[in-house]
Amino acid sequence: MRKLSAIMLGWSALTALSSVIGSWALYNLQSIPDWNYSVVTFWLGITNVVTGILTAFLVMAYREGWRSAVLLLVLCTFIAGGMELLGTATGVPFGAYSYTDLMGPKFLGHVPYLIPPSWMMMLYPSMVLTEALRVNRWLRPVVAGFILTIWDFAMDPAMTAGFPYWQWHTEGGFYGMPYVNWLGWWLTGTIVAGCYWMLDRGWKGHWDNIAIALYLVQGAFMALLAWIYMRPLATLLWAVSVSVLLLLVWRRQRSVSTAEVRQWQPSSL
Repeated sequence: MRKLSAIMLGWSALTALSSVIGSWALYNLQSIPDWNYSVVTFWLGITNVVTGILTAFLVMAYREGWRSAVLLLVLCTFIAGGMELLGTATGVPFGAYSYTDLMGPKFLGHVPYLIPPSWMMMLYPSMVLTEALRVNRWLRPVVAGFILTIWDFAMDPAMTAGFPYWQWHTEGGFYGMPYVNWLGWWLTGTIVAGCYWMLDRGWKGHWDNIAIALYLVQGAFMALLAWIYMRPLATLLWAVSVSVLLLLVWRRQRSVSTAEVRQWQPSSL
């Protein structure tokens, strides 16, 4: 199962790389193949999301068990999906926006069917990173929600440029995006993670390199697209935030390892 998740991760990374190269070519080369790039973008986007969801789901099933993986997927689908539906219908809590047709058919004409389960793709790695920080159990959902939101620092500017997957219907201060959108992300991630940890007391939270690689691959994908679309502040904000996050994780794990070594050292006579 873990091997299959690694294959899905590789497929997702290859799709991301193809998208980055293709976007760069469209913006920088004078001669390119005469293709329907809206269709190409559509299928690259669908493939990236599906392989990303499968990567997270399979890794979590391997580490936490099938029941836990299904639980998180269901919570993402219904809670995050409900928030997305509320957001596209009323503007709360993300701001006024609507999806284009690049993510396929939409539920009730508002939210593409793939969007709600796609929240698991980055929330599960965010929860694993939260566990690595060893924060207080009551703070875990808040921290996981923020780590998830870091992805949107680059993702939203990237996905609303070039071939936009959604569009804003309000004035926003960050490349057209209202800052309240990040609060909406943080709130949604916090609620889903909190509900999961409340319902599943058997959570182990083991570190897994595939889960962390998924978080970094998807984040770097968005950051590179934002750079290509001349939105460098988004790229920089993501890169700095992720660097600080990984540094904190490394320091926390190092301090825990040192404490464990000292605990098990034999007392001197």
